[in-house]
Order: sequence, then structure tokens, then C-alpha cells
Amino acid sequence: KQWYQRRVRDLRKESMFGVGGGVGGGNPTKHSIQECLLVGSVNNEQARALHARLEGLSDQPPEQDDYHKTFFLLKSSNNTVKLASIKKPLVKDKNKGGMGVTLLEYQGQLDIQVHDKLATRTVVRAQVGANIQTFLLDLGFKLDYEVVMKGKRYKTKQIETTIYKVQKVPKQGDVSSTTDISSQSLVEMTMQVHNLTDPSISELLSLAETLKPIVKLEKYDPNRTTAK
Repeated sequence: KQWYQRRVRDLRKESMFGVGGGVGGGNPTKHSIQECLLVGSVNNEQARALHARLEGLSDQPPEQDDYHKTFFLLKSSNNTVKLASIKKPLVKDKNKGGMGVTLLEYQGQLDIQVHDKLATRTVVRAQVGANIQTFLLDLGFKLDYEVVMKGKRYKTKQIETTIYKVQKVPKQGDVSSTTDISSQSLVEMTMQVHNLTDPSISELLSLAETLKPIVKLEKYDPNRTTAK
């Protein structure tokens, strides 16, 4: 117990994910990536057409991507806010047979200045164990909100396009009776890159163009969203 308390104090001094892999009892697996992002939304009728279009464009059949996501906030002494989330799968891993692994995710602040047509962010993902929520609370994080995301993920070369229904969780931790927050479905198109001069970025923008007019995928600007 004394070791654990000392470790918690040490971690509070470190940046987010200074903890390395295996947080909360998981295996020592951690990945940090640079990600390009476009977002949009569609109604139910448009979603059906979008699924059909993506099935024709994708390299492989779509994967069901249902998960429970819990978001946490940590305010530092200089009033900056660190964001983290726990992503727990709700469907079995078709390769391993059992449920997929639970991930701790940190998504860095969106950078909307470096490219005129898309946003970029740094994403860190670490495989974690069952007690990760207790671990985050011990570090000083506060639970912000939780949702269930249900949808399909399509892969076209290096590009992933997901179409999700976002659902409200009526009671903390209870995912047995979730309801849709909106009649719209969320659409995200992402691609991992080494840097913003990566020529494959043009492929992401080109794919987004082919999905018009079913869905208009745009650079997500949180400042513009807040202004509305």
C-alpha cells in the first residue's frame, strides 16, 4: 500500500501517460500516433447509403465497433485540463474469440492551424486492466461523462471511416438500457501519419470527396462548435 501511494504521488508529477504501458493491471502495451481527422454527421437514410458506398470502396468487410467510453478530466495547478478516456469493447474480438482489450486513451489537443482542410491530434493508447477507473480517480481525475458508441468501421488502405450511433448511459456503468442521443449518426474519417508532409493525406481528402453528397466531412473546429 505504501508503495502504491508513493507511485501515485510520482505519477501526479508526470505528464499524462508518463505511466507507460500496463496501467491499471494491463499488459505493457502502449502506442503513440499522429492522426488526421475529418468529421461529419448523417441521418438514418443517408447512413444506409453511406454504408453501401463504403462497402464498395473498402478493402475488407466492415468490423462491428461497439464500445462503452468513459471520459475523465484532470485540472492541473496552472488551470490546464488533461483529458483521458477508457474504451471498453462491447463485442467479441473475432481474432481472439473473447472480448477485446480495454484501452486507456489520451487524445491531445486538436491542431487546426497546421492544415487548411483537416485537423490533427496526437493519440496515445495503452492496454489496461479492470481497475483502471480506480487508478485514474486516485490520480485526481474526475469522471466527466460516459456514452456507448455503436457502429461499423471501414478500412480503405490506411484510412478508417467509422459510422456511429452515440447512445446515452442512463446510470453510471449501466450499458444494458442505453438510448440514442440523436437521430443523426456520427461519421469520423481518420488516418495515421508520420508527419503532415505525408503524401497519403491527399488520399484521405480524395476519399472524403467521393462520399459527397451523402456526407460532408470537414475539419473539426471546437472553437466554431462552442460559438454555436
